[in-house]
Amino acid sequence: MNFSSVWRVGVFLWLGVWCLPSERVLAALSLQSSFSVSESYTSNLFFEDDNKRDDFGTFLGPNFTLLFENPDIVLGATYAGRMSFFINNPDANRYNQNANIILDLPFLTKRYKRLTVTIDETMRFTPQLDAFSLSGAEDASTSGGFNQGFGGSGSGGATGGGTGGTAGSPGGAAGSAGGAGGGFSGGGLSGVGGGTGVFTTRASAFNNNAGVTLGYAWTPRLHSSLGYTNQYLHFFSSGFQDSLRHNGRTSLSYRVTDQTSVTPSYSYSQTTFLGKSTQETRGDKIITHSPMLGVSHAFTPSLTVSLSGGVSFVKQIGAEEEIPGTGPPPVLRKIPEKFRRRVIGSANISKTYAQGRLTLNFSQSVGTGGGLAAQATRTRQLTARVNHALSRRLNAFGSFGWADNQSIDGNAFDSTTYRIQAGLGYSFASWLFGNFNYSHINQISAGSAANDLNVDQFFLGLTAVADPWFIFR
Repeated sequence: MNFSSVWRVGVFLWLGVWCLPSERVLAALSLQSSFSVSESYTSNLFFEDDNKRDDFGTFLGPNFTLLFENPDIVLGATYAGRMSFFINNPDANRYNQNANIILDLPFLTKRYKRLTVTIDETMRFTPQLDAFSLSGAEDASTSGGFNQGFGGSGSGGATGGGTGGTAGSPGGAAGSAGGAGGGFSGGGLSGVGGGTGVFTTRASAFNNNAGVTLGYAWTPRLHSSLGYTNQYLHFFSSGFQDSLRHNGRTSLSYRVTDQTSVTPSYSYSQTTFLGKSTQETRGDKIITHSPMLGVSHAFTPSLTVSLSGGVSFVKQIGAEEEIPGTGPPPVLRKIPEKFRRRVIGSANISKTYAQGRLTLNFSQSVGTGGGLAAQATRTRQLTARVNHALSRRLNAFGSFGWADNQSIDGNAFDSTTYRIQAGLGYSFASWLFGNFNYSHINQISAGSAANDLNVDQFFLGLTAVADPWFIFR
């Protein structure tokens, strides 16, 4: 595993802290840490229905958050590492890691009262990416400790859930390349990836997500935003498609009443496919233009509903696919280089109550194959999640995910995926947390890029959290 990127991030942060011209009496540098151990059982370790192998796994490793805070800047990083060991399949043993940059610039808000700046930077090495990580549906593999026990500062847009991610997972998907899943919140434009909701066989990957979003309040009711995200996906396993995605988005939000906002927006994305093509498809790039109109209304302080709709114009350049049953060598079919129009949109409901929260999300979007193929997709996705506090120490969650992926031009994608999850979390003490999670996955595919799946997973984990160590304050 190459640690150079993580090492450079650490050196940058350390030098940045000591070079900042701030008053030490108002500044603090702290290190938060925890250690997680979990056991798992999966009925299909490699996500291959033709060659099912069940196994027991052990995941253990640390979580760190290094955070510098003063009245002008919040700067830090989170890191999580996991050693994974499998009893019957030692060749699947891995060390997986996630890193996340925390950056908030309060001095800009002080100087420019109407300006907000959100900066995102997340990276992850993982044996597989989670298919529903962009949807808000919980990934049961977080019992490995990545979301357990502590998080970073809530200040930066990239902070959110702290050390998140799903590197401990024995199963996942290439489809979530559009954003970091799990605990990385990914403010700004992250979470705009394509192909979400398709599970694939085990494939080690590196995913980097970087972006910046600028917001400006012209009046108390009128806000604008401008953002850019760069998403890089690389696979260490053969048979998958690397890619680099550029995405820009601008929006103008108007608050009609205290409860209702209307937001027109426009986004442009260009996905360039890198390196060797997959066995069935190949392509140079995919370009999309997506104008949309959204409406959000708060019926009560605890109930919010948002709707959005628009059109995506999609063009595939240099795209080809193999015609089944031909070859060798196989005969290739060229996909027309012209814009296709697809309706896109989303509907979201969020309800909070005394013991927890309920969310329901539906979306139809355009994706880019997510590493499984160099081919544009139409993705429909429905997710639901409930968090409920059963007592002061015991909490529960349940989630459901459904996705349908179809190729816009071509035959790579024709799949339907379901996932049901449930779990319990218990606080044994202020420093010790435990959880038990279950996940069931079923996928039916008639396309060449995805396969049929049926997987059951169980996770049992503990996380011990240390008191924060203040290096200075």
